[in-house]
Amino acid sequence: MAIDHTRRRLLAALPAGVVLAHPRLAAAVPAPAHAALLTCWADHPTRPRHFFAGLSQAMSTALALPARGHDVFWHPANDGSAIVVARRPGRFLVRWDVASGKTLARFDTGDALDDIRLEGHFAFSADGRRLYATESDLITGRGHVGVYDTDSLARLGRHDAAGIGPHAIKRLAEGTLAVAIGGVLTLPETGRVKRNLDRMDPSLVILDPASGQILRQLRLPDPWMSVRHAAQAADGAIGVALQNEGGPDRPLLARVQGEALVYAEADAATRARCGGYAGDVMAIDGHFALSASTAGVTALWTTGGRHVGTLDTPRVCALTRAGRQLVATGDGGDVWTIDPQGPRIVSHSRYPVALDNHAARPLAVG
Repeated sequence: MAIDHTRRRLLAALPAGVVLAHPRLAAAVPAPAHAALLTCWADHPTRPRHFFAGLSQAMSTALALPARGHDVFWHPANDGSAIVVARRPGRFLVRWDVASGKTLARFDTGDALDDIRLEGHFAFSADGRRLYATESDLITGRGHVGVYDTDSLARLGRHDAAGIGPHAIKRLAEGTLAVAIGGVLTLPETGRVKRNLDRMDPSLVILDPASGQILRQLRLPDPWMSVRHAAQAADGAIGVALQNEGGPDRPLLARVQGEALVYAEADAATRARCGGYAGDVMAIDGHFALSASTAGVTALWTTGGRHVGTLDTPRVCALTRAGRQLVATGDGGDVWTIDPQGPRIVSHSRYPVALDNHAARPLAVG
């Protein structure tokens, strides 16, 4: 599509990622006893003005962002840099040196040949040379997987994602990509308003990252359960986190079984306690952990789909791991470590910032 130069100039005038963190915020944050997290945060959960990405225990050197960040990972070169993508509907990808806060590379959707927005998640190729980010066409809403150079963040092309509203993307053990297709149409003129709930078509798409070929497209029996995130366990089992867009009460976790998605076990009490919105899913030590964000609980199932427990974790969203322990964070600044075998909460601490939706553990530089 033709480049809209006016739009590009307007985007360029917005603040880019910079090195300096907000000084009052940095000075106000003590360091809890737990290990640091690589994550995004804002200065307030409901009235945010400043947005950051970095290590939770080194906020004075955080990367300042022009808007909320979402997914964040260490660069596969293990060189101390990391990459963050904007929350949907987003426009930026940034690679930066985490220790110093220095920006190393940046992509803005205003520089793309296509009219796109970023949908909040990305994954790396097996050799670490390519980055695959979920995208949507600004005009039609059609989903794509953008292909980028991992070092420079230059956009190299795109694959069709076989649906509307792609969100999370996960590289599976066999090297394919699993793309969570939410099925919900939103367009720039109406922001995050959902325009097609009467005809939404969610699925989990498995595609070949090299060719873009769709290998499988798996669906639930219920079209109103939006597929949002995916995780793969060590035994190969795949779990997906769901969000209910107005249908009957259903479990928030499903598993890949053959050529379909099937709901995990959840009785009426468990479904009521978890509510209708899952924020993240994590595979850990024979379990799938799921953050039920609006209900404020973390629920766990075996990878075979048996529910084993639900823990109170108010405003929870991000899930990551520390060895064999689960780490969950919430936008109230809370950090919980959880023993999935209990399940039980092992420790709890709090930052005076609004921790965002996803997180990764610190990585030793090799």
